[in-house]
Amino acid sequence: MKRVWLIVAFVGASCSTAKQEPPAKLAVEFFKVDPAKAGTVAGAVHFKGKPLKGKLISMDAEEACQKLHPKPVHEELVVIGKDGGLANVFVYVKTGLEGKVFEPRKEVVLMEQKGCQFVPRVIGLQTGQTLGVRNSDPVSHNIHPMSKNNREWNQQQSPDAPDLERRFGFAEVMIPVKCNVHAWMKSYAGVMAHPYFGVTGATGEFQWKDLPVGEYTVAAWHESLGELVQQITVSAGGTASVKFDYK
Repeated sequence: MKRVWLIVAFVGASCSTAKQEPPAKLAVEFFKVDPAKAGTVAGAVHFKGKPLKGKLISMDAEEACQKLHPKPVHEELVVIGKDGGLANVFVYVKTGLEGKVFEPRKEVVLMEQKGCQFVPRVIGLQTGQTLGVRNSDPVSHNIHPMSKNNREWNQQQSPDAPDLERRFGFAEVMIPVKCNVHAWMKSYAGVMAHPYFGVTGATGEFQWKDLPVGEYTVAAWHESLGELVQQITVSAGGTASVKFDYK
């Protein structure tokens, strides 16, 4: 008598689980400025008095860096332009925009390593905006933003390497940036959750358009001179003036 064995396989009949769908991402609703309910801020930062000369930078440790500078290089602590305008000052709205979420700027903010220095010395960018880092020197560099509110990172960049791209998720004033290879290389990055900020040039002037009507604290930050603040009122169609004087 022949026996016939029948093997029946039940695949996943009792132990299968329903496929879990990833949670839907909530759409972020960005604040839209109504130009009819906004005004302009026009400001300037000046230095009064005789500034101290920055210390001489010694590049003895890197011959290639020395060759890029036939003349002595001093640290640019206080840079004054025409009529006492103070450069490299980070100016921003410090309070008054709480609860508003702004769409990040699309353009890339470039920090260049050129002449074995960070150029520019001070930058500003928005949370979520892209920071580009470029090495234009014939030597390797290293960029090390020493953040507190954001994740600290440290990355080497060889000559002719592609630009690095990073973003910061949280507001922070200010983030010191250094090069672990060349100790004299310093820079600062101001990160804001809104678009009302900037870095002054040789004239010390700055301007923001379409700032919503309201009461604000505006601040000016300088790496060696500290921070100054002023209270302003922005009215519809009006221009609020701000002047900061460092001594």
